[in-house]
Amino acid sequence: MGLSGCGGGGGSSDIDALSGVITIESRSRVDSDTADDSRIGVAVSNDDAATAQAVPETGTVAGYLSASSGSYGSSGDQEFTFVADTKDTYVVRLRQGDRVVLQTFLSSSAPAGVDMTITEVGGSEICGVDCDGSPPFTHVVDTLADSDPTSHVIQVRATGGGPFRYVLTIAAEGSGVSSNVSFQEPELVPNEAVVMLQDEPAQGGSARALEVTARLSAAQARDLGQGMWRLTRSQPVALQQGAAADAATLRRQTLEWVETLNRQPGVTAEPNYLLRAQAVTPDNDDLYRLQWHYPLISLPVAWQAAPDAGDGIGIAVMDTGLFSMAPTSYGNWHPDIDANVVPFTGEILDYVSGSLDIDQEDDGQRDTNPADPGDGRAQNSSFHGTHVAGIAAGVDNTTGILGVAPQATLYPVRVLGKDGVGSSGDLIAALNWASTRSDIDVINLSLGGLPNSDTLKAAIDQAYANGKLLVAAAGNSGTDTPTYPAAFANVVGVGAVDAGKQRASYSNIGPSVDLVAPGGDASRDGNLDGNADLVISTWGDDSVSPPEPRYAGLQGTSMASPHVAGVYALMKGSANSMGEDVTPNQFFALLNSGSITDDLGSESEYGAGLINAIKAVDAALNGNIPTVLAASPSALQFTAAVIQQPLRFQVYPDGETVEIQAVQDLPPWLSLSPELVVGQPSPAEVQVSVDTSLLDPNTNYAADLRITYEGSSSGQRLNVPITVLRQDEADQRDAGRHYVLLLNTDQERSLVDQVTVEASDGRYRFAFDELDTGQYFLVAGTDMDNNGFICENGEACAEYPVVGLLEPITIGAEPVTGVTMNTSFRRPTLTVLNRPRYGFTGYPVRARVEASEPVRQYQGGQ
Repeated sequence: MGLSGCGGGGGSSDIDALSGVITIESRSRVDSDTADDSRIGVAVSNDDAATAQAVPETGTVAGYLSASSGSYGSSGDQEFTFVADTKDTYVVRLRQGDRVVLQTFLSSSAPAGVDMTITEVGGSEICGVDCDGSPPFTHVVDTLADSDPTSHVIQVRATGGGPFRYVLTIAAEGSGVSSNVSFQEPELVPNEAVVMLQDEPAQGGSARALEVTARLSAAQARDLGQGMWRLTRSQPVALQQGAAADAATLRRQTLEWVETLNRQPGVTAEPNYLLRAQAVTPDNDDLYRLQWHYPLISLPVAWQAAPDAGDGIGIAVMDTGLFSMAPTSYGNWHPDIDANVVPFTGEILDYVSGSLDIDQEDDGQRDTNPADPGDGRAQNSSFHGTHVAGIAAGVDNTTGILGVAPQATLYPVRVLGKDGVGSSGDLIAALNWASTRSDIDVINLSLGGLPNSDTLKAAIDQAYANGKLLVAAAGNSGTDTPTYPAAFANVVGVGAVDAGKQRASYSNIGPSVDLVAPGGDASRDGNLDGNADLVISTWGDDSVSPPEPRYAGLQGTSMASPHVAGVYALMKGSANSMGEDVTPNQFFALLNSGSITDDLGSESEYGAGLINAIKAVDAALNGNIPTVLAASPSALQFTAAVIQQPLRFQVYPDGETVEIQAVQDLPPWLSLSPELVVGQPSPAEVQVSVDTSLLDPNTNYAADLRITYEGSSSGQRLNVPITVLRQDEADQRDAGRHYVLLLNTDQERSLVDQVTVEASDGRYRFAFDELDTGQYFLVAGTDMDNNGFICENGEACAEYPVVGLLEPITIGAEPVTGVTMNTSFRRPTLTVLNRPRYGFTGYPVRARVEASEPVRQYQGGQ
């Protein structure tokens, strides 16, 4: 529903027809010498520590840099230019556990070199390897002796190339996602949807497929199992007649169709999203002497404790399939895998369908042969699934490499096709199949990039309920944005470390990471052995005929994940040999107790720590699974706008209980409802509340909820860090000069009028006069790089009523006043928007006066 004036009628008005206020997200600041500032001669240098801008604790600052000057080109009577500015410097107080994230966005097609330093005032530089390579850079502060904040100087530099925008975010330990500064654009399969039908039988059959097709007016319905279906949209008449549609149009039409499906009762529908392998950087070194990653997790000792080496345990590797020397038939696998691959069963193991399927038959249909057909190009292909399988369960045959669980049984399940890309529909079908197989114990998912998905979560939860441990790559974006399936509660999300046990530069942090394992980092030599920290495993070469087996080094969370899957196979095999068992739920109990990992520091970076194979096998052989209490989320952050949050408690393993023995006194401003009662079990959930009337508005606060409980033993502890962000005087907020645009509501969103506003007392006031009656869209944002567009990634943006959910404002005979929007450098997540926003590149602004641009000053109202 849009906003309307009180009156009706036509004509135009000689008073302000539309006016309002743009508030600024708390703790927002802007670079003082952007290209837009330089354009009108108001830039203020911040090149060194002496001129550093102050940024509030846990604040966000956005800016512009370029190692060169030049022109973007002309628009009408104005040429849009950029200036050279190679350094921006900020001073901020950091606490132990704070994370500093730098994300960059190119302003033109020219590449740009970037680096960042973080230096304690009066001390040394602390960022180190976290600031090497290419952005995004993420550093978690771990060098401070106490919890008191300490001043640091952060400098961002342009080391070469053209202009770019950046967002620098400082987030408190345990805070939520902070690096969502661009719209998520997950890829999808056009004209396809994945749906769950309420009260649907687990298996449908061909007759039911026809019923579903007719009910949902689809061209085709394919049974994915567990009451889920993949639908193909009936093509519109124009397309049936041969009219072409570009990718953007197909995406838009697919999303509109999914929305119509969701409006039907009993239907949950989502796009059929694409997912990708999570590995990069091939290399051609080989053999066990280079497998530094096994001693790093104490695996050689674990093999002695678990001589069965995973015998009888099934590992399903859902990936690109396996390299085969004769890929048109089942078998002839890489010799370091072949003996462990399950014999031919005649079951569907290649789930890749449609245009992603490029196997020899090239018919787009699922089949029984999971051989990796390669990339279909002249150069050598990427055999990602082969590499992952070799890490999990490479054969011990005295040649080549060795897997973590070298006697486990491999179930190669092909869900990734052309270019290492698959669809959520195909993955769901494979998961639903695997969840019914009693001989599959662990499912490795070295893939990701998906948004939160109800249909995928349902398949994950069913597999977990059926006794399958699911292990997934945490993602290679280097940010705290959740990636799925790793971020699901019933999935073990695995981040990556190098040979020095440092987080790999690319490895995600935050909610996708439950623990870490070796994933490598090609830019480092963490163990000083003279070799880049790449993970060596099985590979293939299809540039020759017939294809030949090879070995390669890769880096990625894709490589970390199968280390954990293999360790679980060792654990379960060892327990089985003693007549015992280890279940997925028990694995989570051990993980949460710290029994199977080495602590590496920050939980947001490393989760529970680095998997330790001998600890894990000993825990399985011991058979004493601890009863532990875990909290979700693991930390809480409050602001002036968020003063109450739920905290959920989970006891592992299922069916066990814990008894509260003590709760450390809370500060007077913090309370729980219901209270935790000594001598009683923990409740399933409590509401945690902050009384802001007891807090100084200019001071940040930190406390801990410390619980002592009896689970498997007396005196066990659970600690939940709690922070309250208060230090941000509203009148100091500044997101930069804003251009407020009034747009037509047609598809082109053509510009009707534009005003320019500056921040005053922490907000912007705007007004338009002499507007024709009708409907308009209202947007505003910065143009820090002066390229003629506002609201690009990395720039502040406001849309009425909220960013990403535009609604029209109706102008009638009476003025529309009191309009309020909020501007921010961050963007809403896909979970909030409920649909992707594809292809958004900002709004073009009108040509502006070069030196004496008028700034509209609002004289009344709010």
